[in-house]
Amino acid sequence: HKRGSLAAILNVMSDCKLNLTKIQSLPKIETPWKYAFFVDVTFATYKDFEKAKSILSIMAENFKILGEYKNERK
Repeated sequence: HKRGSLAAILNVMSDCKLNLTKIQSLPKIETPWKYAFFVDVTFATYKDFEKAKSILSIMAENFKILGEYKNERK
């Protein structure tokens, strides 16, 4: 756990024009004082999302995409 690490991740999301719609943290049972974060985001262009994924995969200790869904709202 590094001070400011969550803020750094959120800044990348903002810089890549991702809109954070939900964030949830859960403690990692096997590792005291470590947490898993689950987020939902929306974005205008897939290119922005791809850029964020590329950067976050380097920054995060364990980075996974659990699903991608197209928003049909117009």
